[in-house]
Amino acid sequence: MDSVEVLTRFKAAGVTSIAVTEDTIGSLEDARRIAVASADARSTVLAAPSADAGADLARVAEALRAKTRYEVQTASAPAGAASAEQRIAQPWALVRSVGVGLDPEVVADIRAAGLGVVGRPANWRGVGPHGIVWTLRGLKEQGVHSVVFAGDEVLGYEGYIADDPEKPEQASTASALRDLDLVFGSVEFGKQKGDALLARKAADRTARVHTVTGAEMLNANVSGNVQRFALAARERNIRLLYVRLFVSEPDALAFNAKYVGRIKAALERGGLVPGPAHGYAPLSTPLPVRLLIGAGIAAGFVLLLDALTGLLGGGRAGVLVGAAAVLGAPLLLALTALPLSLGPKLAALTAACIFPSLGLLRADLLAPAPEGRPALATALGRFLSACAVTLTGAAMVVGLLSDRLYLLKVEGFMGIKLAHLVPVLLVALVVALDLRVRRGRGWAATLEAARTQVMGWMNDPVRVWQVVAAAVALGALAVLVMRSGNEGSAAVSGLELKIRALLDRLLYARPRFKEFLIGHPALVLALILAARGHRRWAMPLFVVGAVGQVSLLNTFCHLHTPLPVSLWRALLGIGIGVIIALACAGAAAAAAGRFYRSRRRRPAARAD
Repeated sequence: MDSVEVLTRFKAAGVTSIAVTEDTIGSLEDARRIAVASADARSTVLAAPSADAGADLARVAEALRAKTRYEVQTASAPAGAASAEQRIAQPWALVRSVGVGLDPEVVADIRAAGLGVVGRPANWRGVGPHGIVWTLRGLKEQGVHSVVFAGDEVLGYEGYIADDPEKPEQASTASALRDLDLVFGSVEFGKQKGDALLARKAADRTARVHTVTGAEMLNANVSGNVQRFALAARERNIRLLYVRLFVSEPDALAFNAKYVGRIKAALERGGLVPGPAHGYAPLSTPLPVRLLIGAGIAAGFVLLLDALTGLLGGGRAGVLVGAAAVLGAPLLLALTALPLSLGPKLAALTAACIFPSLGLLRADLLAPAPEGRPALATALGRFLSACAVTLTGAAMVVGLLSDRLYLLKVEGFMGIKLAHLVPVLLVALVVALDLRVRRGRGWAATLEAARTQVMGWMNDPVRVWQVVAAAVALGALAVLVMRSGNEGSAAVSGLELKIRALLDRLLYARPRFKEFLIGHPALVLALILAARGHRRWAMPLFVVGAVGQVSLLNTFCHLHTPLPVSLWRALLGIGIGVIIALACAGAAAAAAGRFYRSRRRRPAARAD
């Protein structure tokens, strides 16, 4: 089929652009469009196999003069000769990798089909400002709107990616992209050298790219790829989907046109419109708002200290506690005012540690329900209030780190594993040692009671079940930490991947397993037991429930995810977690009722 007809079919299916990798001198030689007449350690002689191939030699000469300092001499073909020759004063090994731009005929076919062009130029040895501008200007003149650099380096690596403050007139890749109105495609999970620096220096010209790699395509399937592309665009702010095709199908054209159509349909179901890729609008948090957030974090810190030590209740909380409040609160406020990224990052990490802890420890949530109030209503009210405090911390994290660089994942939330560990360990410590000031027991008495309890544990014999329980708890905590972050290091089973895929299809945004299956149900059940007076049974579940609150805040630490998606995921996790907890509580109550009824009937039967 004619190439324009094929491309037109793909455009009808939903394709908006075609990626074209630039030709190199070596690729032209591989395609027999030019030939190496001779080569040695000092020079290379190229020849055009036919008179029609002279244009390719002209492209080679122009590229070499613009991109390198190689000496090039072109000799016209003498009368009656089959070809012209071009002598380059460099060995073939250095010459062959130099790019010469996109093939004009290929670009013409793409434009004739009404499609856009994504250029794929590569970096080269000896890159310089003039060559960068020549390369990108040539792409712009051919109608290219986006560039995704080929190879393992971005254009300009490593000395000419960003502007040089000492030479403001000198062009760079970042300035050329901006001047030529080109979009740089930063490949998600890619390992290109200089990618992060270019995205940082040209954030206004950067769009994130997702692809299924060539190696992954060997075992890929259509449904999995469609879902993967849809999730990337919907949940991770990906703006350019680089689609490789299934080339081994019997009717490859029809098969892949349908494949592309399914990707487009999945995007449209998510409210996304296919079109040319574009960057992100400016985003930042003004200093007065950051200071207000800092005041909120400082207040949360003081409230957490008060919940544990009675700092604000008029009691003697201790010199160290008072010093922590006096010094810590102003420091947190000052961190948010720092212009450097480290200050707001540290403040956000502190908020991520404080507010899940505050939500669970601000009051004694394991106290029995007030007289006359139903235990279930009390438990649900306490659970929702804890979630509200945690979400307040999430809002502060989002506010502090709302910046375009976080959307691009050039910057990210710092200390995600620490944010998982600290609240869980703090809640476990407070619950296990009863480290809470109560009426009639001050901070000093609380510490003494905790010391006595620890000494008692140290003198008790260690039982097998305690060793097993400790090993299970440590293993669960290790898995929690390993699976935290944007790219958790713990392996995910095939069954879990299938369940994730199903939930993504059914619920639009999949809630986190550790929230709706573990953390939230455990916390609700703990609060129900505690409200009914079973504090001892509630304590282990309460500690497990801290995992749900930590994960709830962590959902909003994925700052490249659109905020409505994170909010929907969080609310789904809360709702489903409550339903699961109520179902478990109902099943347990029914089982207990049957058990007690059977116990009451047995003596009567023996009497008869």
